[in-house]
This record gives sequence, structure tokens and C-alpha cells, in this order.
Amino acid sequence: MKNLIFTFLLLSLSSLVFAQRNFPSFTPQEFPKELSKELKLDESTEKKLGKLYIQLQEDVMNTIMIARKDGETDRAKIKAETDELRDKHLMKAKGILDADTYASYEKFMLMERGEKQAYLLELKLELTPDQKEKYDAINASSKQVFKQIREQHKGDREAMKEALEPVMKQHEMMLSQVLTEEQMTIYKEAREAMKKKGRRGGRGENGRRPF
Repeated sequence: MKNLIFTFLLLSLSSLVFAQRNFPSFTPQEFPKELSKELKLDESTEKKLGKLYIQLQEDVMNTIMIARKDGETDRAKIKAETDELRDKHLMKAKGILDADTYASYEKFMLMERGEKQAYLLELKLELTPDQKEKYDAINASSKQVFKQIREQHKGDREAMKEALEPVMKQHEMMLSQVLTEEQMTIYKEAREAMKKKGRRGGRGENGRRPF
């Protein structure tokens, strides 16, 4: 009897380790407060949309984990399935938002993950029109340099990281000439949070988190 119990516990532990190794823990993100403010959602609507937003994340991650478990490697197929979940989410959201608000929310949900992060960061910064113009110009200039470095060091993560570091410092120095100290603090905290999310598990079909 003891041997049976021991065997059962061993199998359970093995299953748990396997699950943790292949399917990292995933905590869905709350509906972005800055987006709620931008969309001018009332408390009731924010709560309803927030539930849908969390449910979408859970559904997407379940789809990705099942695909991994089944050994599915067709990224296009997985993306099509997750896109379908997003479209169903938008249909539900359409039922609780007015036309203008829905149009803005749909535009946000159709963005790539990096675009969403950049957009939410801008909302957090609450830029003035003058700041926005300069902020966009700095980002556009740096983006071209980042792209060149990534292409130049493609396949060599360490070399890429080393080459990007001084460019990032220069980028932040330029931003510090445009943003206030408070805004720079918000910017740096947001960037650090993005890095931490990137290092954690729960990634999507392209090795990236879906949200």
C-alpha cells in the first residue's frame, strides 16, 4: 500500500514538474487603467469590459498551452485560433460599448503587443502636444537605429544586447530633455515592468507574451 502511495505521489510530482516546465504560470493582466480613462468608461462598463479582457487572456493562453501539449508547431494555425478568440471578444465588447468607444477599443485590440505597450505608455505619460511631437520624433529616430542593430546582430543575442545598450542610454537621455522628472520616472518604471514580463513565462506562439 505504501509503495502504491509513493508511486502515486511520484507520478503527481513528475506531472507537476512537466507542467511547470512546459506551461509556465500565467497571471492575466487587469484592464489597463490608463486605457479606461482614455475611453472614458464608467465604473460599471469598466468592470464588464475588464472581465471580458481577463477571459480573453485566459482563453488565449489555454489555446497556446493545448497546442504545445499536442506538439502543434504551425504558428500560423495557432495565430488564427487566437485571432478568432480576439474577434469573439470584440463582438462581446461591442455589445457593451457605444459606437465611438468601441471603434477606439477595437483599434487598440488590433495592435501588435509592442504597439499596445507603446500606446499605453504614452497614455501614462500624459504628454502635452509639444511633448508628443518631440517624443514621437525621438522614438522614430531610435526605432530605425534599433532595427539596424537587430538586423546586423541577428542570431547573436549577446552582441545585439551589447550594441543596443549605448543606444538605449542615448535614447533615454534625449527623452529626459523632453519629459519632466516625474514623466521620466513613469517611463523607466514602465520599461522595467516590460522587461520583467518578457523574462517571465506565459509566452505566445512566437515566443512572446500575447498581451
